[in-house]
Parts: sequence; C-alpha cells; structure tokens
Amino acid sequence: MVLALHFVIHASPSFALSDEDWSSCTHAAEIASDRSIRGCTAIIQAGEPIVDQLAAAYNNRGVSLRSSGDIDRAMEDYDRALRLLPDYYVALNNRGVALMSKGELDRAVVDFDRAIQLKADYVGAYYNRAKALGRKGLYDRAIADYDFVIKADPKNPTLFLERGTMKANSGNQSGADADFEHAEALRSNGPPVARQR
Repeated sequence: MVLALHFVIHASPSFALSDEDWSSCTHAAEIASDRSIRGCTAIIQAGEPIVDQLAAAYNNRGVSLRSSGDIDRAMEDYDRALRLLPDYYVALNNRGVALMSKGELDRAVVDFDRAIQLKADYVGAYYNRAKALGRKGLYDRAIADYDFVIKADPKNPTLFLERGTMKANSGNQSGADADFEHAEALRSNGPPVARQR
C-alpha cells in the first residue's frame, strides 16, 4: 500500500476539452490508466491557462503513467507539475513514490520531507517516507512516521503489521509482537494477517 494521490481539477471554459477529458483526468487514480492518460494529455495539449489545473493534469497523468509501469514518463510529468508549482506537495509525494519504485530512496525521502514541510499533516507523505526509511534500514525514523500515520488511521491492521516489522528489524521483538497481535485483533473478522519479517 503506497499512497499516491491525485489533485482535483475544476472545469474551466476550455472549449477544446470534453467533460470526459476533465472527468477522466480528475479521477486518474480511480479509472483505467489509458483513459486518464488521454484525458490529462488533452488538458495539457489544450494549454490550460490556469496554472494550478495544468499542474494537476501533469500530476494526475503521472499517477496514471506510474500505475501502468511507465515510471520515467511519470517522473517527467511530476517534474513538469513542480516546475509550474514548486510547492505542489501532492506532486512531491507522487514523485517520491516513483523514485522509491526506482530504488532511489535518498531522493524519495527528500521529496517526502519537502511535502511534509509544506503540509505538516500530510499522512500520505508520512506513510511513504516510513516505507522508504524502512527500506534504507532507518527503522527508528520509520517507526516514528508509522506512529504518526497510525494516529490518523488507528483501525488499519496493515499499518500495525508494517510498524511491527520495523520494530522486529530494529531488535524490539516485544514491541513487534504487540503490533502483530494488534493487527490480528483488528483483522479478527477478516482473513488472517500475514506476518512480515
């Protein structure tokens, strides 16, 4: 579970664009990537005059490209969005996710740090940074980020399982076991939780 968020685009009177273009680009994280890529591309090619909306179209197309496996093109779109709006924390988070998928963990953490600096309560960036820090072996920092995310989503068993894995990796087996048991209790009505070690 990696959080990659899209940004909502508000329709404007660009007559060359259809309602379907706007809708498919706006819902890039929810629909088939080919359709959302086409919709966002139409907005970009129309030269949307509202900078926020053009940046959102690049970001949303990047989400669709990344989900279809085209990480390099997604990165280009996130970069374009950030050239238009340097403080666009959603695009920073999404570029961090793409960097993480390429194994560029240091650069990913920088993007997550900046997104959090811009929006201190951005749970998605904390979650993604926790994943990157864990992959870097910085377990204590990852655990601190999981603590923040769990406060925002205390009934999510996956978060407890992932934090428990970080605790186990850091040598805190009793803390790990407590998180694993809590994850199992949260999932008691669902399928068993697979322990990660």
